[in-house]
Amino acid sequence: MSDPPGAGIVRVAWDACSRRDTAGFLAHVDPDVEAIPFGAAMEGRVYRGHAGVRQWLEQEIYETYENFETVPEEFEEVGEHLLVLGYWRARGKESGMNVEFAATWVVDVRDGKIVRWQTYTDRGEALKDARRS
Repeated sequence: MSDPPGAGIVRVAWDACSRRDTAGFLAHVDPDVEAIPFGAAMEGRVYRGHAGVRQWLEQEIYETYENFETVPEEFEEVGEHLLVLGYWRARGKESGMNVEFAATWVVDVRDGKIVRWQTYTDRGEALKDARRS
């Protein structure tokens, strides 16, 4: 079975992010993107545009984690959204601890660019939100 439209863009973007290739990541992200990573969702924050995503990467990810890898495994179309199932794993800079969490992303891709994404740790919640919006 082949991946749904937009999956290739997410794979390439998430891979660039995992390699800390900020420019490579942003090349696949719309300049007006709305990004809601897991921590931001818990705090009611949204990162907007390339500047917001760069801020998130540099201040939340790169400063906190020695490595941070996002791994998409499965893709499913849900209405106009792309439901991405996978996980992220990281090693804390200060603690040296390795962590791995299941993750689900609801991603919107238009005209070959990621225009919105939100990260979830609860796959059921992600699916419910994707169906609702």
